[in-house]
Amino acid sequence: MIKSLIIKKYILIDDLAMDFRPGMTVITGETGAGKSILVGALGILCGARTDTKVIRPGADKCIIEGCFDIAGYALESLFEENDIDYDDEAVIRREILPNGKTRAFINDTPVNISVLRKIGERLIDIHSQHQNLLLADNGFQLDTIDSYSDDAEELLRYRTAFADYREKERLLSEAENLKKQGEAEEEYLRYVYGQLSEAALQADEEERLEEEQAELAHAEEIKAALYAAVVKLEEEESGALTHIRSALTELRSVENKMKISDTVSRLEQLYIEAKDITEEIFGRQERITCDPVRLEQVEERMSQIYQLKKRYAKESVSGLLELKDAVRAKLDRMEDCDEDIARLSRQRQEAAAHLAAAAAMLAERRRDGAVRFSAALEEMVRPLAMPNIRFSVEWTPLAVPDGNGTEKPVFMFSANKSMPLSPVAQSASGGEISRLMLCIKAMIANIHGMPAILFDEIDTGISGETAGKVGDIMEKMSAGRQVIVITHLPQVASKGETHYKIEKNEGDETATVGVLRLSPGRRVEEVARMMSGPNLTEAAIRHAEELLNEKH
Repeated sequence: MIKSLIIKKYILIDDLAMDFRPGMTVITGETGAGKSILVGALGILCGARTDTKVIRPGADKCIIEGCFDIAGYALESLFEENDIDYDDEAVIRREILPNGKTRAFINDTPVNISVLRKIGERLIDIHSQHQNLLLADNGFQLDTIDSYSDDAEELLRYRTAFADYREKERLLSEAENLKKQGEAEEEYLRYVYGQLSEAALQADEEERLEEEQAELAHAEEIKAALYAAVVKLEEEESGALTHIRSALTELRSVENKMKISDTVSRLEQLYIEAKDITEEIFGRQERITCDPVRLEQVEERMSQIYQLKKRYAKESVSGLLELKDAVRAKLDRMEDCDEDIARLSRQRQEAAAHLAAAAAMLAERRRDGAVRFSAALEEMVRPLAMPNIRFSVEWTPLAVPDGNGTEKPVFMFSANKSMPLSPVAQSASGGEISRLMLCIKAMIANIHGMPAILFDEIDTGISGETAGKVGDIMEKMSAGRQVIVITHLPQVASKGETHYKIEKNEGDETATVGVLRLSPGRRVEEVARMMSGPNLTEAAIRHAEELLNEKH
């Protein structure tokens, strides 16, 4: 529940502090006194959108801060998920700056608005007049039935089955699209694969061809150079080998007369190496031939590779080989496509069967809950000047199932015996909708375990004895949670345990809004004012005393 509220520099509020207590708190005041401002501030504290217009003129920022008692409401995991320190008290602060930025804090930890909204909606339910329109909304109706039906397990099972069905449907659709695409391009892919396969490309082929082409194109020049090298190395009288051999002979003749063994050994190695080189050059010179036919073949092969690279926009033979593998893989998938489609179709049918079974269980649970909900609602609303109320829930199949089920509810209503049931939005008056919403809120309040609920003039269009019974419903609700009621009805105001009055103070240039907790005496005056206006009469005061005494 909310323990305290501090508002600074917010619209007409300069600096306001309010303490809240358990049970039922009523807030009253003249029309235009600023009660809606208080509701707006609480909404902002719980994550509602805002803008710079709410900052009081001349202020550097607006601050709204609330302290909530959250012990026993199982919020520990929610705080932990969002890295917020948990305590039995949560202090929420919202700051609005003139540049349009806002800052939010929970227990001094900065949070974004989505986190603030997620936690705020677990702390207080703010029900204003415009929310009565929700009664005609199918989403609200379905949430209400789900809350009353206690169908969380069935709903989870359905949503799991629905997600599985959608996934199977997606995979089947992808396979069918692949088949369609494949049929359109299969001929082209087979042509590409055939051409690349026929080419019989090898990864290092291009480099080897370039080397061979260079050698064949200059065969005579290379052969002559190699022959000349061999001559210079092994010519009988002037060749390099002859000279090295002669030098080796000279050194060996004095080897026993000086330390020259290392030099002799090195020269021997030089001679052996030079002889090996000579033999290698000679061998290569012998192998080189002038072969115009082979040169033409090599150049044709190089041209073929060049054309393939150009045609398929590849920079190398490796790129062409990768393309070949990719095309083959795609053709393989196409060949397996019919089998995949058949398999996925069977899986989708199985998923559809599971979904249908889960939907049937959910629908049965919801229909049973809707019957009990309708009967309980009629019983609660009947004393509120609607003795002939009839209420039921009709179910309409959805054209396409969604994540919430295969059908939607429609709240059907009639307040008169002679009138048939029709959708509540078409048949209920504003006052009737207010009473219906109040009773629905009361019915599901315990289910949700909401710490606090605020009713902003939900009793509009109600008066007399009915107003007193509406107040009784709110008073009963406050036995299990904090109920805050903004009202114009004295019958409702008299039911509260704590009573605040909102007052607007008009200055010479500006107006401010203040809040006063009423003493028992002042409370009698306020309830009397609500009955007779500013000119209090003895009858109004006596009646106010009677209403307040009934409370006690």
